[in-house]
Amino acid sequence: MSYQQQPPPPQGTPYPGPKPKRLRPHDPLAVALGNASFLGLGYFLIRRWFFGLLGLAGTAALLVLMYQRKDTAYQFGLLGWGLLQVLHGLFLATRPPERTASIPKRIVAAVVTLAVVATAVVLKRDAAEVADQVTAARRGGDCAGVVTAQDKVWFGDRLVAGQDMDRGDSDVETCGRIDTAKGHLTAAAGLTDVASLKKGYDLLGPIASDPRQQATAGAVMDRFVKDLQGMEPCAQIRMTAWLRTRKLSKNLLDRANAVVPRIEPNALLACADGYASRSTWVTARAMYQQLVTTYPKAKQAVRARAGLVKATLAIELDTVRSLVSTGEYCSTPAKYSGAKPYHRGFNPAIFLGDSSQYAEQLPAAWSIDDAYRATIVVCTEAAGMGAAVQTCPYVPETNPYGGEVSYVTFRKVTVPTKVYELRTGRLVMSTTVTMSGEACPYRLSSSSTDVESVTPSDAQVQAAFRPVVVRP
Repeated sequence: MSYQQQPPPPQGTPYPGPKPKRLRPHDPLAVALGNASFLGLGYFLIRRWFFGLLGLAGTAALLVLMYQRKDTAYQFGLLGWGLLQVLHGLFLATRPPERTASIPKRIVAAVVTLAVVATAVVLKRDAAEVADQVTAARRGGDCAGVVTAQDKVWFGDRLVAGQDMDRGDSDVETCGRIDTAKGHLTAAAGLTDVASLKKGYDLLGPIASDPRQQATAGAVMDRFVKDLQGMEPCAQIRMTAWLRTRKLSKNLLDRANAVVPRIEPNALLACADGYASRSTWVTARAMYQQLVTTYPKAKQAVRARAGLVKATLAIELDTVRSLVSTGEYCSTPAKYSGAKPYHRGFNPAIFLGDSSQYAEQLPAAWSIDDAYRATIVVCTEAAGMGAAVQTCPYVPETNPYGGEVSYVTFRKVTVPTKVYELRTGRLVMSTTVTMSGEACPYRLSSSSTDVESVTPSDAQVQAAFRPVVVRP
């Protein structure tokens, strides 16, 4: 079989094939404006549905990533994605051989794009205002203001300014810890609770090193310093004692330490004086001593040294009085530095011991009860017998004429005596006081033995104890 070429149709006759597809005229400006909305609107205006849906999906994906990752790179990525859609839309819109301006499409594209851009601008400005309010409150040391400002944050703010909003959340969390620390410091100042003070410092420690939280944490510390300065003196020194022992951190926590040298001397002095006024001498002396030791050059140290002497004397006097009242002084002698030294002439004495009854026969000025006025303490042992004075016969009273005669020897009274100087508590004399007295009384008791002691008179007792009380 043979073939031949079909001759072309006569001139003016339509070509007998399929009709070519007619391309629609597009408005490139409308397409560019529509795609600038980031919603793929330009694609939809030229009926490029696939690209329109792709543009929407890409924008949605980038928005989700912006919200989740909170990275400005995704914001630039979104801008790039929008620019790519604009350029691609112009490319597609300029391909047809015919172009035509479509006012309605331009209006729709412009309105949608302006709405999107306006929404983005409003969101961005709202997020910036919230961030500025949080920053201003934080820089002003106002944690309550930080929380109030951050409460205004919503989804849109987090979408357009995620990092700033996260910083606000972090500030709110930090303010919560600061408020807890503030509660501990307030409790420490109000209840004089050193444990609460330590907890407050432990909480503020990491925050005080954060440059962003200097104002907020500093406001709490300044409040504590003010409370510390207004505390009652004895409570104040319990706080300052702990502050002096803590290691300096070279940050705002050291603000309280800075005021310690200024307020502690006054507090120690006032507290010590208060205890002294209540005769709580041991505690008062400890306070005076702490002031003198810690601040030896402070002007308060002059009064503290005088108070220290006074408290020491009072403690010594209380100790001596207690030992005297219990009768234990002779076994455990103690000093009272305020007493006069054992000197030539008359020395007021306190008489103790088994033979102290002889003190009743001494002049009142010789034997006193108050250690505050005494110079010496005379410790006496049980009276013994010395040399014989006289032997006398005695008959029973019931049968004076026919009874058996008994002879009783009367001897001098001997009293072993030790003398302690009250000013030093040291032994200054150890002797035996010997007293003469009346012998051979008219009557003897039925319990008398063949050896008896004489009965010294007041003058004889005074003469015997004079060398003890009156130093030659």
